[in-house]
Amino acid sequence: MGKLSLLAVIAFTFLAGGAAVAKEKASEAPKEKKICKTTRTTSSRIPAKKVCKTEAEWAQNQEDLDDAESRLRGMTRGN
Repeated sequence: MGKLSLLAVIAFTFLAGGAAVAKEKASEAPKEKKICKTTRTTSSRIPAKKVCKTEAEWAQNQEDLDDAESRLRGMTRGN
């Protein structure tokens, strides 16, 4: 029983120390600047909505839109 409790203490110490290190590293990482844009929707009575994302998120969003557009252009009628 003594070995089991010693193992539990070691595991707890290891996990608690790892969480502290991860939290410390997260605070050291520079935060990415948010870019806010106003978007308009056609199906809403609310005229505009402010959306804030990082530069990488905006780039991914544009890439997704470009992919969707190219798929739509590639479709043919009757399929």
